[in-house]
Amino acid sequence: MFIFNRLIEYRDLLLVFAWREFSIRYRQSVIGVLWAAFQPLSMMLLFTFIFTYLMPTKVAEYSYALFFYSGMLPWAFFSGSINYAVPSLTNHYQLITKIYFPREILPLSGIIVATVDFFIGSIIYGLLILAFRVHINLNVLWLCPLFFILFLFTTGVCFVMAALNVYYRDVKLATNFLIQLWFFATPIFYSLDRVPMKFKWILFLNPMTFIVENMRRCVVEGRAVIWWQYLIMLIFAVTFFFIAYAIIIKMEKRFADVI
Repeated sequence: MFIFNRLIEYRDLLLVFAWREFSIRYRQSVIGVLWAAFQPLSMMLLFTFIFTYLMPTKVAEYSYALFFYSGMLPWAFFSGSINYAVPSLTNHYQLITKIYFPREILPLSGIIVATVDFFIGSIIYGLLILAFRVHINLNVLWLCPLFFILFLFTTGVCFVMAALNVYYRDVKLATNFLIQLWFFATPIFYSLDRVPMKFKWILFLNPMTFIVENMRRCVVEGRAVIWWQYLIMLIFAVTFFFIAYAIIIKMEKRFADVI
């Protein structure tokens, strides 16, 4: 397909940008790539402390540490990708105005680095599972197809927001506020099972609800993902990805003039 041919032709440049972002992020860092697990791990400790000692609340039937970390891991990938992608085009305006290359490479390189961070954080996740002696069954294999949906949806959001930020710099200013609202609309520090039925449909309008909740269930709780729900989300994620890709390709024609 045309959009993938663009990336295949410039795959070396994509890898260069991804490696550059990765090396800049962890250059001269004492703990290096372990910073990838710092955000989900620190938030896990904070939520565990709050809901255990300051505001004792029954959040789950199992360890709060596992509950919070399993929610923060996909969220860290999502929010980290957006934070990098939104200003990625405007930050590289000198390149955009001088040479041609597929502009989606810039936000995509940050998403690739966030993917590496996700897998590093998953190692910590595995250690926590071993520490708390969680019984793992074959439903854990659902992690791969769920991450595929997460990757497609995140990439689509990043493409749209990065493109809009070239034309409207308010997008960058509103990003932190939007991510905060999105965070509370996602069942990260609360379980969807404890949400009243009349409010659940509102939360399910947020695709991250399905992704986070099922990533937690298939690993920690050993529950399978409901097939028809997954298929609906997959169709939505794929459709949204292609629409977002079409948007950034159409808008990139005037990037050099507007930026």
